[in-house]
Amino acid sequence: MTKQTLKKLRVEAGMTQIQVATAMGVSQPNYQRWESGSAPVPKTKLKKLARTLKTSVDELLGKPADFDLFGVERNIPEHRTYFGELAIHFEKGLPILLPVSEEMRSSLHRQLSARSTFIVAESLDNRMVFIRRNAVTDIYISSEAYDTFGPEEYVDHLGVAPDDDFWKIVESLEYLEDVRDEFEESRIAEVLGQVRMTEAALDELIKTGNVSPEDREKVWAESMGLTEKFLERAQTVSWQLSSGQLRHEYVQESRLLYEVFSFLEFDNDDMDGMICMPLEGYHRTIAIRKSALDYISIPKHKFHEGSIECAEEELDAPRF
Repeated sequence: MTKQTLKKLRVEAGMTQIQVATAMGVSQPNYQRWESGSAPVPKTKLKKLARTLKTSVDELLGKPADFDLFGVERNIPEHRTYFGELAIHFEKGLPILLPVSEEMRSSLHRQLSARSTFIVAESLDNRMVFIRRNAVTDIYISSEAYDTFGPEEYVDHLGVAPDDDFWKIVESLEYLEDVRDEFEESRIAEVLGQVRMTEAALDELIKTGNVSPEDREKVWAESMGLTEKFLERAQTVSWQLSSGQLRHEYVQESRLLYEVFSFLEFDNDDMDGMICMPLEGYHRTIAIRKSALDYISIPKHKFHEGSIECAEEELDAPRF
């Protein structure tokens, strides 16, 4: 179990530490040690704790939930079932391609019938995308059964990687010590194997004949380029203006990011209003006019992280 797992599940259940401790028959300091990771949850308490938080023992232990990549499993929820892709097109800028779940497909159909300023698409490759409705020319919604996603060429599809812990580790690729006390070494190694090639791995590919010696530098450069794309997806906010210009900015503050964007789904304000993003707290704020946007994309895992931080503060706020 990681430090963040238990806190996340508690906050999602809408419970304070005192409420969980009371339900478990232990003191709040004792429970707090479980949540901080300074003491393990006794094995005899795991099932009761899972029931209290309305989750499973596997999820408590930090094991990734099952994901249905082929849409054939009956007992996996729609938010963990792959549907296909959304190909979204604009008048001047580049299209975007988003792999989405069955749940997101249903949400999109509901949103298309509504009148909010922004359509919100949560992708399976770590993007929360806020799309200005009036900037869209057309959207192709295609299941995985189709051979093509739409009528154009698409970039930036990094495959299906739905888990926030995957992207938290990717975000810390350059400073892995920051997450070693949060995730098991086996999980870190698994993620690294998917996003970063080592020279030893490349040597093995050459040895087995899968890569020719002449192509070594090319394959290495392509691998490094892919790693950079994963890093960018985990660390940056991206937006496209109606002029076709594309911007990227590094983001640090998960909570501030959530506070800015959590209301856009219901935004019906004056389109000449501004979106103000304090991307580095006091040091750097960027304001964007809503009517100048095609879309803005933020790292999904950081949005969820900010949501948990805000929800925890609300739970712990004094009641009058």
